[in-house]
Amino acid sequence: MTVTTTRKITFEEYLTYDDGTDKRYDFNDGELIEVTPATVLHNDVMMFLAFFLQSAVQEYQLPYCVRVNSTEIFNGKRTRRPDVLVMTLEQKRGLGNQPDMLYEPCLLAIEIVSPTCRTVDTVEKREEYAQFGIPEYWIVDFLLGTFSVLSLVNGTYVEKVYRENNQIISNIFPKLSLSMNQVMADR
Repeated sequence: MTVTTTRKITFEEYLTYDDGTDKRYDFNDGELIEVTPATVLHNDVMMFLAFFLQSAVQEYQLPYCVRVNSTEIFNGKRTRRPDVLVMTLEQKRGLGNQPDMLYEPCLLAIEIVSPTCRTVDTVEKREEYAQFGIPEYWIVDFLLGTFSVLSLVNGTYVEKVYRENNQIISNIFPKLSLSMNQVMADR
């Protein structure tokens, strides 16, 4: 849902925008796009993946930082807030005490497909993340029972789809042992 304001706002205004509600927005070329709240299942999957990846970061001593639905990325025109995002520790340190906003590609963006935003999660973000240069993009679709890993090759994502007990292969987390069944267990 696009929120109409009397005029387009600047990106700098967006960084401090507060309409007095708990609503969250993305910025799109001067317009505010309301982000719908996540479902319980959506939140459960986000938290599972974040915890799982954070455990892998610690176990393999990777110089990464895992964020859940907080850090935004800005491509110069619009913002996106991936459900789960993995950035380098150097990127995290570079944020300092500024807004939690990346102006360069993170290592990995993960989206859990929302039934009401299927095209946004599977088409729009795919194109935007590829253009922005995010090396890996995961799409978890619990309605279809699929886990897609998209790897950026020459500016285009190459997609590998996993189901059930297929072990997911990730360039960002090469030692990872994860399947769609694990993601969906007890949910």
